Amino acid sequence: MLAVTLVAVAHDVNTEQQSVSEAAAEPDVTIHESAGGSGVAPAPAADDPAAKGVKYESYRWPDPTLPAPPPGAVKRFTVDVYEHVTKVSDDLAPTRVWSYAVNGRDYRGTGVSAPIVVTQGNRVKMTLRNGSSKTMNVRVPHSIDFHSSEVAPNVAFATIPPGETHRFSFVAKHPGVFMYHCATQPVLQHSAAGMVGMMVVKPAGLPPVDRELWINQQEFYLGAPGADVDYAKAQAKAPDVIAFNGYAKQYMDRKPIPVRRGETVRMYVLNSGPSIWSAFHVIGTVFDKAVTDNGVMRDVQTINLAPSQGGYVEFTLDQEGTYPFVTHSFADMEKGAVGVLATEHAESGTQH
Repeated sequence: MLAVTLVAVAHDVNTEQQSVSEAAAEPDVTIHESAGGSGVAPAPAADDPAAKGVKYESYRWPDPTLPAPPPGAVKRFTVDVYEHVTKVSDDLAPTRVWSYAVNGRDYRGTGVSAPIVVTQGNRVKMTLRNGSSKTMNVRVPHSIDFHSSEVAPNVAFATIPPGETHRFSFVAKHPGVFMYHCATQPVLQHSAAGMVGMMVVKPAGLPPVDRELWINQQEFYLGAPGADVDYAKAQAKAPDVIAFNGYAKQYMDRKPIPVRRGETVRMYVLNSGPSIWSAFHVIGTVFDKAVTDNGVMRDVQTINLAPSQGGYVEFTLDQEGTYPFVTHSFADMEKGAVGVLATEHAESGTQH
């Protein structure tokens, strides 16, 4: 029944974007305290009176197509921290998210940070900027920790104050789908506020496929409208939203991900957490191959990812139609961790 329900909903796709003012609000909050008070307070709804007048960024659909590695023998990335007020669900009030932009690419209007892609064996040079300008609205110290690296963390992952720059490099020796995140204390607060992202280290010699996509599962803990993360909720592991690529149900209600029947799809999946497990599953197919931190598997229905774990799955869609992808922890799916892959002739159901 679940698959039928989700597929039916997917046909009624709402692509209309709300008209909102794009601006970063400056709520007066105490950063290390819970904006929600009790830690288990319900998230404020979109029509909450307290949300009236809170300015936030207009939604923009994050393209889930995996970006190519940058050119050159050495892969150079400038990662810039920014704080912004955005919605992470159509139904809920806006919230303040702390994010990373990568080489000028950001995803304002959602809560996701940009992915980083290299190939195994590449030397990676990182430049971290903790807010390169006033428009980034950074108020507190931050850092960046790469699970793909083998470096002394007290040196490479140093915390820097607003406006400062930090550089380090490493060789991406190990292939996989790795997490990067802010390692500044308290780490739970910074990661729950949105400072998490995906780094893909492609195996050397990885065969090409027809389509490569990236999906980052992430939790959001909403405080007062326009305010920072509710830290007490994060401590209680009580997320209001669990989303793919920074916005609840966006790849179903806003715009499904277009694919083609019969093509080989490779989806890179990361569970950024910070605290809830993921059971990633695509309804209507079986993964021909799954590569995760737990090894290489074939003929797989679901991959299980602890917080910070990642991997990729390969599959084909045999028939025209809409194929929901979810975390198979259905209580978490209901909080927004659901999307749809839609083939070219999904509406007609034509079988070529």
